[in-house]
Amino acid sequence: MQGLWLSNNTFHEFAAPQSQELLGELAVRGGAIVGHWLGLLPDPDPVLQKSGESATVLEALAADYKVLASTQTRKLKTLCRGNYKFAPGTAPGAQPTPEAIALCNALTSDLERIDLYNLIAEVLDAPYYGQTVAELFWGQEPSRLRLLGIVPKPREWFRYDTNNRLRYVGEDGYGLAMGADAVAMAGAGTLPPFGKIITARHFPTYKNPYGLRLYSRCLFPVAFKKGGIEFMMRFAEKWGMPWVVGTAGPKASPQELREMHNSLVGMVSDAVATVRGGGKVELVQASGQAGDLHLSIVRHWDDAIAQVIAGQTLTSTVGESGSYAASKTHAGILEDYADADATLVKIFFDELAWVYGQINARGVLTPVFTFEDPEDQQGRAELGKKLHETGVRFTPVYFERRFGLAPDEFAVEADKTPQPGTFAAPAGNTTNQPRFTPGQQSIETLVAELLPKGIATADAMAHTILNLVAKAETPEELEQLLAAALAPAQKGGLDTADLNTVLETALFAADMTGRFSARENVE
Repeated sequence: MQGLWLSNNTFHEFAAPQSQELLGELAVRGGAIVGHWLGLLPDPDPVLQKSGESATVLEALAADYKVLASTQTRKLKTLCRGNYKFAPGTAPGAQPTPEAIALCNALTSDLERIDLYNLIAEVLDAPYYGQTVAELFWGQEPSRLRLLGIVPKPREWFRYDTNNRLRYVGEDGYGLAMGADAVAMAGAGTLPPFGKIITARHFPTYKNPYGLRLYSRCLFPVAFKKGGIEFMMRFAEKWGMPWVVGTAGPKASPQELREMHNSLVGMVSDAVATVRGGGKVELVQASGQAGDLHLSIVRHWDDAIAQVIAGQTLTSTVGESGSYAASKTHAGILEDYADADATLVKIFFDELAWVYGQINARGVLTPVFTFEDPEDQQGRAELGKKLHETGVRFTPVYFERRFGLAPDEFAVEADKTPQPGTFAAPAGNTTNQPRFTPGQQSIETLVAELLPKGIATADAMAHTILNLVAKAETPEELEQLLAAALAPAQKGGLDTADLNTVLETALFAADMTGRFSARENVE
């Protein structure tokens, strides 16, 4: 079967593929790019390749003050959440099975003996180094394998082969531990067995399974900044203190110049000197802004480092350009980065739970890791207040569930807000019927008589205006149609005589009733 395929505005002839042709892989790595006789995939990080360094050099970058501060600012944002849990796996719309609950309880029990705070801290290193590789330690029990520990191992001990499979190569680069077979020893190290290694990777791709390393993007900024700081220190040492300058007489001999120089050298340390002859001594202080250029260079690279690691600069350094609005924007960016890091942690522990389930209870839905953000009680109270103002009335159960209050800690009072058209009953009135004075009752009767007519008149006007809105094609045309419709009736506009009659009658009746009531009170 032949056909035409349109791609990039170009028609290509194609033949309908056989089913077996779709089952294989078309785009594969060639042998020329392997780059190593062991069959390991070379590290494709462009910065490390350009600098000629290996990934181990990234460990030293944390010694830079700006790298450390930016890392801590972002890392602690997620690490300090602290409220997390495992929930039993459930199918959509169903309740967890007893087996899923038992599996979740077993995993939670094993993790209680593991330092999860430091484990999460090392998982959060993945964005900076590309990945975190953790080894799982198991213990045999009669009915299951118990998880005894989760230990992150050095990243340089692991490499990826040309099939993007993680392999243990060890410190010597051969990975002869764990009883690897002859093929593995002669090839690309040891392929870890299932359930022994789990990883957290930061934006891995087929081309770069090692993950995106943020620290490698800070390598050149740190190097350039270091050179600027060294120059600044030499500049400050040379020009930051006053210079002692001596001017010898025009006929001074070389011997006299040497004696004068020695005297000035002694003056620097002792602040006292004796100069013979007709020489003159003065202190010269450097002036101007010659060092500001190098200081701005250092600040530039500091900002570049903060942007690479935390996505912004104002959460750690406000500077002269800081403002409340800008700081709120930058804090929002940092919050997005923290949410992404929290997702990375969730993926790591979800994989751990899945491995745990495959080893101990295959076929059972595995637990799910979630962060629990503390509820905003103030925001919930504000929402409840607004709902109450719109007419919503809460039961005691609402306060027990939403605010965690015990039944004996509060009481819900009955609503005493007078409704429209009614008046609160005076003290001593045991009935629920409102009491009206004769004047007030006449107002209520008049409103009851005029309200239907007024509503009908307003509905007719609203219907006419809505038709104009549907008819207009542009805002300008709608403005013209509304201006014509709202003109006086004698000029072709809407007839508002009925509505005016209703309003005038109501206002007149209210005025008369008010006068009558005031006169009654005086008498």
